[in-house]
Amino acid sequence: MTYQSRGRSIFEVILAICFVAFLVGFITVLCIGNYFRAKRAQERQRQRREAKQAAAAAASSGGGMSVRSSNMDDRSSHGINVGKGGADYEAPVLPQVGGSPRLL
Repeated sequence: MTYQSRGRSIFEVILAICFVAFLVGFITVLCIGNYFRAKRAQERQRQRREAKQAAAAAASSGGGMSVRSSNMDDRSSHGINVGKGGADYEAPVLPQVGGSPRLL
């Protein structure tokens, strides 16, 4: 059996190949960018965790200041550190209403 072009010109075939190549390239660039963004976020999280552990170790060995007061920023309120975009914010824990835990 031979290949039949089904009425498509060479221009249409080349255009289709270019379109597919563009889509593959675009998705590849998005994936690579997402990989490096996630890698930076993971590194920042590791550094925050190490700093928090070091501060906790210093506080438990009698460093004088509590961890919360050493992390406070002058502009912050309610214990939220806004110096770094609110990265140290932890959501408040809501009390349980009723007897059983409720999943959203």
